[in-house]
Amino acid sequence: MAEQEYFSGFDSEPEEVSRSAQKREAQAVRKLAEDLAKLGIEAFNALTFPEDEVKQALLTARSLKRNSDERRRQLQYAAKLMRSCDLAPLQQQLSLQGASAAVDPQAMRLEKLRSELIASGAPAINALCALIYDIDRNKLRGLVKRAQQEVLNEQAQKPALREIYQYLKSSFAASGVPLPDHLL
Repeated sequence: MAEQEYFSGFDSEPEEVSRSAQKREAQAVRKLAEDLAKLGIEAFNALTFPEDEVKQALLTARSLKRNSDERRRQLQYAAKLMRSCDLAPLQQQLSLQGASAAVDPQAMRLEKLRSELIASGAPAINALCALIYDIDRNKLRGLVKRAQQEVLNEQAQKPALREIYQYLKSSFAASGVPLPDHLL
């Protein structure tokens, strides 16, 4: 009787990436390129890109009509350039940006209040504290001060801006007070 040898082909990880996995990765990069092209002007300019060619390709795509074939091809080209770069920092920058108006309808108002707090300082903090009585004034003052320093130093990463946004969002949700259009 012949001895049966053990076949270990299915027990180990495949050495090469399947075509389906390659396509999924390419589609994820393409989706990232589309998301970057949909950003507003200020948000797009705040990003730091791994290569200048990628930024130029996305700028060209942004200048084309939304549902045109030219834009689709330009986004494919931008995605092709992006596949050769490390995209983790770019994805992190995109996730640090505020939510879009489609995801959170109050996002634009919260961002407007955040920028008003940073620009005005103490008068805007006082107006917000008069609106929401149980807000922590000292924490808000510290966050605003850190955000003002980040804006002055033109740091690429701005965690205090995101933290103010999240703090305002949770404070308005907990208090049940409707979001005003302006503080001052």
